[in-house]
Amino acid sequence: MMILKIAWRNVWRSKGRSFVVMSSIVVGIWALIVGNGFMNGFMVGYMDEAINYDISNIQVHHPEFKQDFDINLSITDGLKKTEEIREWEGVEAVTTRTIVNGMIASTKKASGIQIRGIDKKRESEVTSLDSLIKEGAYFEGIKRNPIVIGAKLAENLKVKLRQKVVLTFNDSDGNITSAAFRVAGIVKSSSLNINERYAYVLQSDINTLLGIGDEIHEIAMLTSEGVHEGDILTKYNNTYSGDLVEDWKLIAPEMALMQEMYGSMLYVLMFIILTALIFGIINTMLMAVLERLKELGMLMAVGMNKLRVFIMILVETLSLAIISSPVGLFISFMTISYYRNVGVDLTNYSEGLEAFGYASILYPFVAQETYIVVTVGVIITSFLAAIYPAWKAVKLKPVEALHKI
Repeated sequence: MMILKIAWRNVWRSKGRSFVVMSSIVVGIWALIVGNGFMNGFMVGYMDEAINYDISNIQVHHPEFKQDFDINLSITDGLKKTEEIREWEGVEAVTTRTIVNGMIASTKKASGIQIRGIDKKRESEVTSLDSLIKEGAYFEGIKRNPIVIGAKLAENLKVKLRQKVVLTFNDSDGNITSAAFRVAGIVKSSSLNINERYAYVLQSDINTLLGIGDEIHEIAMLTSEGVHEGDILTKYNNTYSGDLVEDWKLIAPEMALMQEMYGSMLYVLMFIILTALIFGIINTMLMAVLERLKELGMLMAVGMNKLRVFIMILVETLSLAIISSPVGLFISFMTISYYRNVGVDLTNYSEGLEAFGYASILYPFVAQETYIVVTVGVIITSFLAAIYPAWKAVKLKPVEALHKI
């Protein structure tokens, strides 16, 4: 108890120095948590955009379809399977797609694209494609062959609403087929696929042109919140056989790699900031020890052993960390909460961000366990930083220390 009292008094003997150390700890905690929140914001935004508006949670194809997108490789009994899957527990919505690679041409320019024939009602339930409409309407206002394209694709083709474009592709017999469509809507998204690589048409229109009847090439599922995709994959494989069923991690392995990479970035950031913090604490505490050489020598001369001196220096340093950690956590929490609600406007850099598939509004996010990890990391850092100054103190010889000026 006596050691705690002495250590506590020593902390406040030099208020300026103590506040410098505590301020550095507060700033370190804030930088760690807010930095992690911004990195998570980029990652979550990128993944949500891809999963919620493009690939969905789970996709089903013919085992060989994705090798060369042969339109004759459709899912066996695709519509029947879709209706049955729609009743499964854990599956929130299901849609079907017809997919064919082809060309889109305007009077000014042509471009290679993927034509996606969709069920407009079911597609909006799975990917909320209708919410991305920037101009026009979601397959409305055009009586025959409406098409929805991305803003970047429309810009490249130099087409506007209600203007005509021509789609060219091979039908089921391998014959080159062309058909005219009119732009009903233009969608805007940070997803590169949606923005410039996809053209959406009604499934009934494209199936008629392809000559494939009611066949489909893709089943896309949106799983309920909290449901693990692996459970649905297992159930599908046990119920049906012969199809290729994949979750988003298999469909887009780069996103799974990004998730893993961003998860480890917290520890990289912690190492960098805590390394800088540890040297700051060592410098300050060492200065405090050297200023009190005569006092420490007197304490040892009257009977305080070296272990207690060592513990006293450790307690002083840990007290600073324990006092400042809640302050740093509170400021970090308030910062993340504020920007989580209002977002960080990066529209000035939107063109560069969208080139990499990131949204121009960033919403930072921090997992609850991050606060615990950072707090424990700061306390451990403070403990390690106190060891050298404490060791320096116990190496003093009382007689020599008493003669220090």
